[in-house]
Amino acid sequence: MSGAALPQPLTLTAEDERELAALLLPASAARGALALNGATGFRREFYLKFAAYCAQRGYHTVVYDYRGIGASKRTPLAGESARMSDWGRLDMPAALESLAQHFPHLPLCTLGHSVGGQLIGCMPNQARARAHLMIAASTGYWRRQRVPFRYQALLFWKLYGPLMLRRRGYVPRGLLWTGEPLPPRVFLQWRSWCLNSAPFGAALDADMRDSGFAAVRAPLLAWGFSDDPIATPAAVEALLVSYPNARIERRWTRPAEAGVHAIGHYGFFAERHRESLWRAALDWLDQRCASPLA
Repeated sequence: MSGAALPQPLTLTAEDERELAALLLPASAARGALALNGATGFRREFYLKFAAYCAQRGYHTVVYDYRGIGASKRTPLAGESARMSDWGRLDMPAALESLAQHFPHLPLCTLGHSVGGQLIGCMPNQARARAHLMIAASTGYWRRQRVPFRYQALLFWKLYGPLMLRRRGYVPRGLLWTGEPLPPRVFLQWRSWCLNSAPFGAALDADMRDSGFAAVRAPLLAWGFSDDPIATPAAVEALLVSYPNARIERRWTRPAEAGVHAIGHYGFFAERHRESLWRAALDWLDQRCASPLA
């Protein structure tokens, strides 16, 4: 990250007054602003190198921790009331609104990793964004995932997670979960989504009854990777059904096309992809949202 600006601490305030810990990576010659919405169990620090690249390309970029995760969690974690749907209804909108207030004359866009792309339709202010880039975003229904991962996931939903909730009151890191510890209601809601084949949205969970998936009309790039055991073609398509009016572009990349042996569900954010996947992602955003607003 040679020559990159240092991350600046930023506090996001959601509509329910919940404060979230964020970092802003400012661009020296800005032409847009980007809200980076992370995946489940990934801290904001995981995305810093990519965010710094975005800033170098001219995007003020904010990375943050959802409620219940990383620097935004409350202790004890077993008493955390956050639900996964809160991330889309409250936290993601707070990140986009903060950018809108700080940079009112710049185009806004989002980049969502996994659940960060899944929940765009839950954002009441999603129309503020000129474009959305989904990285490895799909439904989580276990039967759409690859073997043997789908059976590991089933053990997580049926055995490890419930056992840890009984013993610890939350889901810690362990053999079947390597991400950040999960609050109890986040795990239980996520579990219910991943064990249900219903279309993503109100049919899947009443918490999304007021969501506006069909209201998303901006360009949307759904980018998947052939070796991803979670965001398989079937799982990605099952999610995109919930965005019937978005201007969707699909992109699939094999690891060999990026000059590597594996990308999987989170490898896109490795710095070795700076001149390949990262460059292509920002080129796409440039074409859609890096021009001044009228």
